[in-house]
Amino acid sequence: MASRATADLFPERNPNPANQTLEEDLGMGQLYDWSWSETLIQSQESLLLILSTFWCILLARVVTQKLRLHGSPSLCFAVEFGLVILPCILLVTVAVDYSNYIGLVMFVMTLWFLRKSRVLERARTRSQFDLGGQRPMAFSVLRALTHLITAVCILAIDFGSFYRPYRKSRQFGAKLMDTGIGLFVFTMAMVSRRTRHLSDLRRSVVFSALPLILLGLARTVAILTLGYGQDSHEYGQHLNAFFTLGFTKFLGALVGILARKDLHLLPLGFGLLVIHQFGLSILGISDYVMNEDLERSNLFNANREGLVSLPGFVALYLLSIYVNGWMVSSTLLTYSELVTKLKRLFYAVLILWSLFVISAYGIGISRVTCNLGYVIWMLAIGCTTLWASFGAIDFVINSVMPWEQSSSGEQEKGLLTGDSVPKERSKPIFPFTINQALNQNGLTFFLLANVLTGGVNIFLKPEDRSNLESVIILLVYMFLATKLAHELLKRGIRLA
Repeated sequence: MASRATADLFPERNPNPANQTLEEDLGMGQLYDWSWSETLIQSQESLLLILSTFWCILLARVVTQKLRLHGSPSLCFAVEFGLVILPCILLVTVAVDYSNYIGLVMFVMTLWFLRKSRVLERARTRSQFDLGGQRPMAFSVLRALTHLITAVCILAIDFGSFYRPYRKSRQFGAKLMDTGIGLFVFTMAMVSRRTRHLSDLRRSVVFSALPLILLGLARTVAILTLGYGQDSHEYGQHLNAFFTLGFTKFLGALVGILARKDLHLLPLGFGLLVIHQFGLSILGISDYVMNEDLERSNLFNANREGLVSLPGFVALYLLSIYVNGWMVSSTLLTYSELVTKLKRLFYAVLILWSLFVISAYGIGISRVTCNLGYVIWMLAIGCTTLWASFGAIDFVINSVMPWEQSSSGEQEKGLLTGDSVPKERSKPIFPFTINQALNQNGLTFFLLANVLTGGVNIFLKPEDRSNLESVIILLVYMFLATKLAHELLKRGIRLA
């Protein structure tokens, strides 16, 4: 196995054809088979892992507040690490066979908590629900969730204990690691706004898109210089996820100018998605991208996966911005207004999952081309998590266990909403410590995770490690990465 000091966002270092649902001899113009029932099972497994980790974050909030640990940031971090990071590592490795049972236990405990706390009675007595302004806690939870699961998987995949069905699909599929790039685009849109003027476009390019593109270029140069291998079936021979995110941000901001208001993002996004799917299915572009016999003789052929998928990711980005705008259009709500918003979001979730089933049967789910089915899947997962987060945090937990800010309330508000925090603050007191740390320095956390992943591959030979050794190494790796972000948060330092 080729080791790399700089890993991709969602690398596939050990392709295993035995796990792929491909035909043996692929050719141009040939239709590809996929098992829609297997796709549904893969999606169910992926969603279960995501929601299980999300549930652990909620549990950490309840436990740390019950024990009043927020006056001690280090102790709070330790408890959250044990309640969130450890279960996530176990559920992608040695405890994966118990995922369904663990999910059932979580469901039963949730019902017990709802019944015991009499949440409906308490929620009705609240005068208003403050969702947190333009950066609700639900958004930051989804961003942190994406960072945590991806960081765990990019190293765990190198160990024999990793659950192989979670690996990326080579062409069609809905596996856990297929969610990585899509959820990163979804969460990137959560902190973005529709481009209204050319000044907004310049700001998006300079401060958001350009740094990502430069990181992608640096990674490509490093790989070519050091001679590390890269699976060209992910984004192409030279492109990588950083390029995809950067170009998606740039093109999304450019196309967004065409929308006169947020509502116009819906037809704009879906129109682009339909055109993209037409090219993939009718014009044979999907066959072109997935033809393994086609030589990478020029720059476009060499990077066809990353280039062809861009329209799909731009469509996902535009539609996600609309979801974001709709959710924060009004953040001070009465009880009835919040219930109405949650109902409408739930109906949207049902529609998206219905469309996902239809797409899985009719056109398949392909991350490689970011087809219509994949975009629908990402929207379904994203909206499901947002619905669960707004319901669990803003409606349930904040009604049963309202957060009482200390005298440094303005500083805490900055942490909760993702805004900058004063550097002179000492001993911060706030919920979701790891969650806020990753939101404040997510890119720093992820770059460190990539460097540590390369170091483990070079010096520790993960393919030779036992199950116990793999879990220990993953725990140390995640501790180092999250602890750095936590220390930066304690000191009010925002790097990237």
